[in-house]
Amino acid sequence: MSKIHKEQAGFSAIETILVIVIVGAIGFVGWYVYHSKQNSDAVLNTASTVSASTTGKKATTSSSQPAAGTDNQSLQSDLSGLATSNNQSNSDLSNSNSSLNDQSTFTTVPQ
Repeated sequence: MSKIHKEQAGFSAIETILVIVIVGAIGFVGWYVYHSKQNSDAVLNTASTVSASTTGKKATTSSSQPAAGTDNQSLQSDLSGLATSNNQSNSDLSNSNSSLNDQSTFTTVPQ
């Protein structure tokens, strides 16, 4: 067996490398999140500027005001489209349920 000296203290090389890797990984993840957020903000700002220039409205960054292109007419047309889609889905569901409840499709086995 090896003898342990009382004066030995401090980190070993493996512990030091492990700490450096962990700190580096945390730093990289933080940088990546920050970089992704900056890119998405730039894309959103560009999209709002393009949308404002095509509609002739001033782009706003305030969250209390609607974004450009969300006027009443376009919102109502979107709502109408959703209602039509919902009605079609309900109709399809009703047809499926009625076909499942139709007793004439069941076959009986003679005994």
